[in-house]
Amino acid sequence: MESLTLLIPISLFAMVFGIVYFAIITSHREKIAMIEAGMNPNEENQKEKSHNKLRAALLFVFVPIGILLGRLSYPSLGMEPEICQLVFAFLFGGIGLALTYILEQTWLRNRDNNSVD
Repeated sequence: MESLTLLIPISLFAMVFGIVYFAIITSHREKIAMIEAGMNPNEENQKEKSHNKLRAALLFVFVPIGILLGRLSYPSLGMEPEICQLVFAFLFGGIGLALTYILEQTWLRNRDNNSVD
């Protein structure tokens, strides 16, 4: 039984190490492929990270609002408080991500229209 309790943390560490190793190797191979194709990997990376702060900010605003509204509205919905909070947190998190997408698309459309003129 003691060997089993020792095996669990070792296997967890091995799994986390494997996932991190796979992510690093995949990223490196992707950058090498981009360089071979004549692309600039830093340019593509900058495009992906340009709206991460907005996405995180909206999530950090909308998820607590969802938890608060779930906590306030659980008696009227007839649900358990924890379940209602979780449902509203996911609902408002999704709304925040959808709002981020809409704002990104609007910003990109306006930027492209201004660059053409």
